[in-house]
Amino acid sequence: MTAADLGPIPWANRLNRLLDQYHGIHGGLRYPVDVEFLAQQIPQQFNTGEPILVRGEEISPDFEGCLLKLDDETGGPPSWALIYNKGLPSPGRIRFTLAHELGHYLCHRHLQEGFNCNEFDTLHWESPERQLEVQANKFAAYLLMPRPDFEAQIHSAPVDLEILGACAERYGVSLTATVLKWLEFTPLRALLVMSRDGRVQWARGSESGKWLAIAMNKRLPTGQRRSLPAQAATMLNTTSNVDRQGTEGSARIWFADEPEDMSLREMKIVSDQYRQTMTLLVLPPEVKPWERDKRDGDDDEELENTFDHFVRNGQPPVR
Repeated sequence: MTAADLGPIPWANRLNRLLDQYHGIHGGLRYPVDVEFLAQQIPQQFNTGEPILVRGEEISPDFEGCLLKLDDETGGPPSWALIYNKGLPSPGRIRFTLAHELGHYLCHRHLQEGFNCNEFDTLHWESPERQLEVQANKFAAYLLMPRPDFEAQIHSAPVDLEILGACAERYGVSLTATVLKWLEFTPLRALLVMSRDGRVQWARGSESGKWLAIAMNKRLPTGQRRSLPAQAATMLNTTSNVDRQGTEGSARIWFADEPEDMSLREMKIVSDQYRQTMTLLVLPPEVKPWERDKRDGDDDEELENTFDHFVRNGQPPVR
């Protein structure tokens, strides 16, 4: 397999191994990744023959970044312009945008001559519009937040927005990108819900929480987005914009089909800057419908039923 055939995750893993080796020899801070410096070194490191020119410009806030092919007037090999919006209010968004465009360069430059990416593309990982955008996002996440290091930061502590916020600071990315990365590998049943004015904008779940996210993303028969539950802590506690550790509540407030005694932990951060609310929900493992009837049963009764079963089948107890 040639370098051009590598997918986004192998490319990110390859670069992370190089960064590990470099910092192991020369020292310096391993995180956050200096994506701009890395992008400028890649053409020479991998002999692509296609230089990258990185430039930041003050552009419309709806614009995140782009990667454009620049043809050589002399007929020589092309170069690429990686342009990012340096006016973005969050350094984390800038770093993720740079990594996103670098992913396009490494994985997709042979497919298109230009990539124009906005906020929707770089935040909505499930976007059906363009598969290439999803792949570039995946490259950025794996490059900036390698899973082995991410898991080492979490250890076995209960995960909340305090811990994930520390990870976001370590990797120099937004809290949204950090939570989405964590959802990708956590075994917990969890989902992130982004809302605005009390209505769900989008939701993303972990592998075991994906069906909950699907339910949250499903629109009403009227075509409107779903409202957040009126009794949710996110809606009730309006005196504080931040609840990083979380509030325990009934899972049925959010999901009517959950068992009556099922609880969840609800964390939130309200961003006035982006006029949106981030709510992270973490639930206990799912109880299958056929297991729910057993929850109220008594262990002795279950043992007695097993005893009777053997007797009925001609297997008297051994004395």
